[in-house]
Amino acid sequence: MWILLALAAGALIVLVVANLTSSAKKIEQEIDHLYQAGDPQFVRAMGALLGPAIVPGNRVRALCNGDEIFPAMLDAIRGARRTICFETFIYWSGAIGREFAEALAERARAGVKVHVVLDWVGSGKVETSLVEGMKDAGVEVVKYHPLRWYSLGRINNRTHRKLLIVDGRVGFTGGVGIADEWLGNAQDPEHWRDSHFRLEGPAVAPMQAAFMDNWMETCSQVLHGEEYFPALDPTGP
Repeated sequence: MWILLALAAGALIVLVVANLTSSAKKIEQEIDHLYQAGDPQFVRAMGALLGPAIVPGNRVRALCNGDEIFPAMLDAIRGARRTICFETFIYWSGAIGREFAEALAERARAGVKVHVVLDWVGSGKVETSLVEGMKDAGVEVVKYHPLRWYSLGRINNRTHRKLLIVDGRVGFTGGVGIADEWLGNAQDPEHWRDSHFRLEGPAVAPMQAAFMDNWMETCSQVLHGEEYFPALDPTGP
């Protein structure tokens, strides 16, 4: 009996270590500095090496803290006419979580195609009823990498993307999650400071593609067409 317990404990330790050990490729050789960040070649190289390509012609608005971020995101959601694609790591129950759920559900009931990716770990504090309410309204909600016995090797592979793309034309990204801790203006230690960005222009298409990457991995469904990838004219420098 003790031998079996020891073997089981050893297997568990190996599993935990394997999950917490990154398998990502690392660049260990120092890279020569061939040009400054302002050099056009820097933009070309970084766009090709890192992907997606760096594209000009965008209008970008910086948003600071929940007082600016959440109203802008909710206004975009409530103004959606065709599609909403939303992905986040943290989605917790609370006042702002309910407000987002209600806004997404209302648009789905109005005929807008609404797709939501929630990280299985990061959304651990969201009430089941909140998610089921969105689903009942027609929102497609999926969990990214839920715990399953046959996929334990990727339990530490989470999505930390924070993406909102509306009608394929307006995009939001940054650091904020959907939780009451981000409400307000970082007025005390219990309310967090963060930044988010609202974008219009050609850069929205790569944001949509980033959402599609995890959407396809999660539910094997390809979303395409003009309502997701419209022609995008330059809107800024």
